[in-house]
Amino acid sequence: MRHITLVSYLTAKEGYTFMFSGPAPECSNCRFRKVCIDKLKKGHVYRVVRVLGVKNKCPVNEYVITVEVEEAAIEAAVPTRLAIEGMIINYSKIVCDMSNCMNNKVCNPKYLPSNGKVKIVEVLGRLQCPKKIPLSKVRVIVV
Repeated sequence: MRHITLVSYLTAKEGYTFMFSGPAPECSNCRFRKVCIDKLKKGHVYRVVRVLGVKNKCPVNEYVITVEVEEAAIEAAVPTRLAIEGMIINYSKIVCDMSNCMNNKVCNPKYLPSNGKVKIVEVLGRLQCPKKIPLSKVRVIVV
């Protein structure tokens, strides 16, 4: 589902991805609150798909640009037994001490919390884990 929202002029670029961490205190009385933050869900990840270009002053970001966003799917590693498209799972990052592993970015994705519910939207295949843990690479969205 796509939403119209406002983002900082510094990040108003197609493809920019961000996690909505909630409103700043200055947002509570802002006249743009309904379009800017009320449609976004805290902890969810969004990607800018279109820059509409309307510019407005903002007490937090100097000024903001109107954009269209969609919820972004994030690549992550999950136990292979849970890698079923459409399944909602309790996700937790893979605990591993191999920081230089080629799978580190999907085992510990930047935009996913350490624990929480996610929906698997696509199964990308099995991962070659140096520790022989049966893992699959998937795309997920926070639910």
